[in-house]
Amino acid sequence: MQGRSMPIVAAALAVALLSTAGAATASPTVTISAHRGGAVTAGDTTELATGLVSPLRVGIGRDNTAYVSQNFAGRLTGVDRNKTATTLLTRPGIEIGGVSIDKGRVYFTESSGGPGSPDPFVANVGVLEDGEQRELADFAALETENNYDADSEYGFQELPEECAAQLPKDLLPFLLPHGGEVYSHPYATAASHSGRYVYVADAGANVIWTVDTRRETVDATVLEPVPTPVTPELLVYLKDQQQIDLPGCVVGLTYNSQPVPTDIEFGPDGLLYLTSLPGAPEDPTLGSVRSFDPRSGDVELVVSGLTSPTGLAFDRRGNLFVAELFADRISVIAAGTEEAVPFREVARPADVEVDGRYLYATTNAIAGNPGPEALPTEPQGTLERTRLDYGRR
Repeated sequence: MQGRSMPIVAAALAVALLSTAGAATASPTVTISAHRGGAVTAGDTTELATGLVSPLRVGIGRDNTAYVSQNFAGRLTGVDRNKTATTLLTRPGIEIGGVSIDKGRVYFTESSGGPGSPDPFVANVGVLEDGEQRELADFAALETENNYDADSEYGFQELPEECAAQLPKDLLPFLLPHGGEVYSHPYATAASHSGRYVYVADAGANVIWTVDTRRETVDATVLEPVPTPVTPELLVYLKDQQQIDLPGCVVGLTYNSQPVPTDIEFGPDGLLYLTSLPGAPEDPTLGSVRSFDPRSGDVELVVSGLTSPTGLAFDRRGNLFVAELFADRISVIAAGTEEAVPFREVARPADVEVDGRYLYATTNAIAGNPGPEALPTEPQGTLERTRLDYGRR
């Protein structure tokens, strides 16, 4: 996904994700353990704000105030319980995202530029507290100095020379074995309860950043590539949906996709959970939720088979909700289970957040297929709140 010389939206959401796959199927190695009280269904839904531009992230703070990033408008917006929207930050030409809330502090990310872009390379995480903003870490500088996934093995593995000669010439840099480029696109944040640590999912550098705000240090956990077995069905999908025409000789080979983390949240067990979608060329069945142990750095698969998962949230009972952007649905993995099932059909959900008995979601977050020439800047996004109804299993 990195280095495609396309708008930053493609860097966050992969090249083309227009899949209409069915309900997600489980392929877990970890089971989410929590209270297994009752099944959850969607109750009444209320629109809290409309006319938002690419609302890709939402966080809930005090007094039921929702904080929404209008990423490609460069705005951070607060929506109070009376549905009154207030602009809190404006950054012309800078993408604002990665919103999370803890003890009145609003964490957010800023990004712009990248490979092939004429814009300045900006990538950082900051905090807004009592109306004052301060930067916590400069990821652009760190990535420029270290290029953390430079040694990752992306692309086709064990590719015969005669097959390599048949690959599309313009895609060779992405199809042949390669490491990651110098690029950072911080996309989601989560703060520890003490506020000392801020964790950031970076969809460009393919790392989880751990920012120690007390010692003012930053560590990076590099995520492993996602092995993608190439099947005849995948070749048809790539040709029909992504206009990528690969030769038949690649069938049976493995393509290592970039992991592309898109959200990060604490779970009921103290672990962090992140949504991950594979970089291009994309297999629409390989989106996943993974757990991340901040103490050991271990990353484990929880559930796969998700379509463009870009947001997740837990309720108090341990149920896990996932926004599947281009599947036009929000799915739920019930506490104590290993299967993702549809929770609510909704247009282009980008993020979800739970506050008490309510699920907040940003919908209509982007248009159909965000191509290189079209940023999703139409004011079509919506912030919605759905009541969570619980029954006995």
